[in-house]
Amino acid sequence: MGDCRNYEAILPYLNTKEFSYYFIDLRGYGLSKNIKGIFNSSEAITDILKIIKNENLKKINLVGHSMSALIAQKFAINYQDYLQTLILVTPVKASGVKVNEQTKQKLLQQMQYENKIEEVILASSKRYNQTWVDYRINMAYTSSTKEARLSYMRMYLQEDYSKEAFNITIPVKAIVGKYDFVTFSKLAIKKDFEKWYKDLEIIEFEEAGHYPMLECPILFASKIETLCN
Repeated sequence: MGDCRNYEAILPYLNTKEFSYYFIDLRGYGLSKNIKGIFNSSEAITDILKIIKNENLKKINLVGHSMSALIAQKFAINYQDYLQTLILVTPVKASGVKVNEQTKQKLLQQMQYENKIEEVILASSKRYNQTWVDYRINMAYTSSTKEARLSYMRMYLQEDYSKEAFNITIPVKAIVGKYDFVTFSKLAIKKDFEKWYKDLEIIEFEEAGHYPMLECPILFASKIETLCN
């Protein structure tokens, strides 16, 4: 529930002398909000590949946050040769989010109504003040179209690449937040990632929830630089 503005807090601390950074909004989100699409992982990884080729990039460190981490894992499965390191921040796993069909349909239906987004944000913002809550709610609604939100939600509720994730052999770095939801916790990520990824490191941010780039911007920028090195 956000776009590239989630990363604005880290911009002053990025090492632009040694690295170039590309912040990519998915179709239907942020600067790509008006770009039409079908809004799924196959389309997204094709768009990433086009950017890599258009920018004549040979090897990149790919960073994916939350549901975009699912897309990043699929990109690594299909186009691993373009990657040096895969960095997954509070990630949706390659297996997606597992719920039964009834729950899935209920979630998709509820997400069409405004109060559901508020519920999710309130549940993840218990440590923070009302100004933060208002900021996140505004971001959630202004960063994307409803069509895109529902389609990407359908993506992570339906798609499962866990059987292919074993083929990823490059270093995988996972950043998790101590105060995030249980499904994104260090223990939950470790349980599956250790089965799939041969070269794995999990870093837990002690003072973060689901948005470490906003909650711990200096540490986040520094850690990304370290992982890319």
